[in-house]
Parts: sequence; structure tokens; C-alpha cells
Amino acid sequence: MTTKGVFQRVLVPIEFEPASERETAEDRSAEVGDHEWVAVNEWTVKALELAARIARGGEVCVVHATPEFMDFPTWMTPARLSQLDKDARADATAVLAAVTRRHCPGVTLRAVIRPGRALDVILAAAREEKVEAIVLAVSARHRVSRAFLGTTADKVIRLSPCPVVVVPSGIE
Repeated sequence: MTTKGVFQRVLVPIEFEPASERETAEDRSAEVGDHEWVAVNEWTVKALELAARIARGGEVCVVHATPEFMDFPTWMTPARLSQLDKDARADATAVLAAVTRRHCPGVTLRAVIRPGRALDVILAAAREEKVEAIVLAVSARHRVSRAFLGTTADKVIRLSPCPVVVVPSGIE
């Protein structure tokens, strides 16, 4: 008998960071381009693993927001800006595929990669993909800083069209 998860469609926002030399051999990074490595933090890995558990037999939709290159005031031609967007999508696809393959067993995986502000991309994907829950890793930023500036995570929690499961940084 196969057990099903609590939710059938779960979304996990994924933020990238440059990988350190130590991380290039670990299971939370992937190589893109010519020997450049990109990583996700350990709390994002925990969010992915939790999402796979609560969606067992269902779908995990990972979401990554890329920069909006076309909006950059720059001297580059539209063709070059378009190429930057394609490159960003290709790199994000490679990283998401590598990381989710390692940490999301037992679910169907879907990736949503769009240019835009992270908050807007996450909320739009949650609505369009009709997810039942969002599993969100939050930053370790100091509480005063978060209260003053607000974070994407705080805004997702307040504006989400579905329940949000929070994986705080610093938990074991």
C-alpha cells in the first residue's frame, strides 16, 4: 500500500547563492557554465525534503525568480539582454534539476523559472499552479532588520493564497 502525502501540490521557492569550494562536492550545489558552481542553502534543502514528504505521491513545484534583464538601464542590445535571460533560465534549470533530483524522492517535479521580483513570481506561481501549500525556508536575518525592512518570506506568509509551512534557519 502506497501512502499519499498531506498535500498533492506543494510549491517551494528556491534562492541560489554562490557555492564555496567545500559546497562543490556536496549535494546542495550544481555546476553551471565553465566550472562555476551555484548552491542552495541547507534550510532550502530541508524545505525541499519536507515538501517531498508532505506531497508524497503528488507534485513539488520549485520556483526560482531570475533578474529582469530587459528592465536594466544599460547599453546592451535587446538581443544580448534576451540572451542573458535565456542563459539565466538555462542555468537555473540545471541547478533546480540537480538539487531536486537529490532531495525530492517520491514526487513529480515541476520547475517554474521566471524573470521578476521573487515575491511576485512566487505568488503568481502559487495561484497558477493551484498549489495547496508552500514550504518556505526563511533567512537568518536579525528580527529587527526583518521588522524594519520586511522580507520576501514575511510577505509570502501574509499574501499567500494557501497555507505556508515555514522552515526557519538555524533549526536542527
